[in-house]
Amino acid sequence: MLCQRLDDFLDYHARVHGAIPFVIQDETALTFGESRDRVNIIASRMAAEGLKKGDRIGLLGKNSIDFFFLYIACARLGVVPVGINYRLTPEEAAYIARDATAKLLFCDNDLIAAVDALCPELSSVCLFGEHDDYPRFDQWLEASVQSNERTEVSADDVMSQMYTSGTTGLPKGVLLSHSNIISNVYQTAMASEFTFMAGDEFLLVAPMYHAAGIMIAYTGLMQGLTLVIHREYDSTRVVKTLAERPIAAVTLVPVMLQMIIDTVPGLDRMSFPELRLIYYGASPISVPLLRQAIKIFQCDFTQGYGQTETNSIVAMLSASDHRRALQDKPELLNACGRAAFNTKIKVVSPNGRGLPPGEAGEVLAQGPQIMQGYWNDAAATAATIRDGWLHTGDVGRLDKEGYLTIVGRLKDLIISGGENIYPVEIENVLTTHPVICDAAVVGVSHSKWGEVPLAILVCAENEQVEAAELNAFCREQLAGFKVPAYFHFISDIPRNPSGKILKQQLREKIGKDYEQ
Repeated sequence: MLCQRLDDFLDYHARVHGAIPFVIQDETALTFGESRDRVNIIASRMAAEGLKKGDRIGLLGKNSIDFFFLYIACARLGVVPVGINYRLTPEEAAYIARDATAKLLFCDNDLIAAVDALCPELSSVCLFGEHDDYPRFDQWLEASVQSNERTEVSADDVMSQMYTSGTTGLPKGVLLSHSNIISNVYQTAMASEFTFMAGDEFLLVAPMYHAAGIMIAYTGLMQGLTLVIHREYDSTRVVKTLAERPIAAVTLVPVMLQMIIDTVPGLDRMSFPELRLIYYGASPISVPLLRQAIKIFQCDFTQGYGQTETNSIVAMLSASDHRRALQDKPELLNACGRAAFNTKIKVVSPNGRGLPPGEAGEVLAQGPQIMQGYWNDAAATAATIRDGWLHTGDVGRLDKEGYLTIVGRLKDLIISGGENIYPVEIENVLTTHPVICDAAVVGVSHSKWGEVPLAILVCAENEQVEAAELNAFCREQLAGFKVPAYFHFISDIPRNPSGKILKQQLREKIGKDYEQ
């Protein structure tokens, strides 16, 4: 029978692999046995604080061992951890803490005062570092009495409340159960086609408030791996760690891979003999960037497709898919994979009719990883999950082999002269131009055509290109109505912490200047 609660995995590995390192951060290393003991202390202190099943706590900080241990301690008690993006403004972070009705806030020293001032009803503990006005985490723990607190928890009880990025409105709290998370870790492991041994090292650099980071942490917990934790992402440190430690796998979103290639000197002279696998996802990757990364790291790659509402993945482009693409099917690199184990994916028209292979429509998904719903928002839940299917808001197409290719978001669709234009198709073409290193395409209003595409571009360092050249370049690969009407150059394309382009910001700041 599938294990029904996450903290059971820590107990198992502490019993069977107790001496194996579980977490390593800087000079601190804790075995599975030591980690279980610390988690028990944290859970006991939380219980003494009066926290009980169903209560929420806020976690606002960069990666740390105790950040993750608080998640496991919450599983012990049935308390729900709410990871908050530390890149948010204090007002935005406070909104999430209040919306979640958090009873206690664990916050890094550089953020705690500003957020606490906006949430006077919250008790706050300094999770990382020191602050004169708030107890340090270890000080807070001193009041703990060892009691091995453990609450009865079912597989369908909420384990985590993760907030959407809020790019189109206020962020919503996504409710994920123990079963959602455990299922998705197994699904990811199966789809990646890799088997790891207890004690294999995983590098954790993606932030743990985000699925890209916390899923690696859960994977380490469930599979008995050693998590090498970086407090935050630093390209040079990541490369150094991959080169010097026996790291078997790492998750890097596309923007992280791009930063490594752009900023770390001497990559072509480095080797990474222990590295077996790089997971990527969270946002689309350009084919040229992927090919460059494969050449540099000389390891297997897998891509996961999903969203907060799916916990992590519903589809994966496996390691063998990548090898096949490089051998004789390069178009596979534009896909994000096939449905994960026990998962169904379909593409539908606006009226809900299933579409045949090759036709683009909204992507719907069904499986054990799909969220329980949105926190305190029954209307949004009912609009998103209909007849047992999650409506992702993504536009994609399936081919005859079941490979899914995402071509855009419903909200980003450009309708020009009655023709549907999906920005990702244009962006993929533009980023193959040797001078263009990043691209975003948005629709701008036009008196004749309704909308036309505007390409917002970043050139490689010390490079320039004329709009006329780009126009001709696009016409060689795109239908005429898809060719951007305008080309605008900037130094950097704004993205959220997941690497997703902030297109609404681009429409407001740049697009309005091109409207007709």
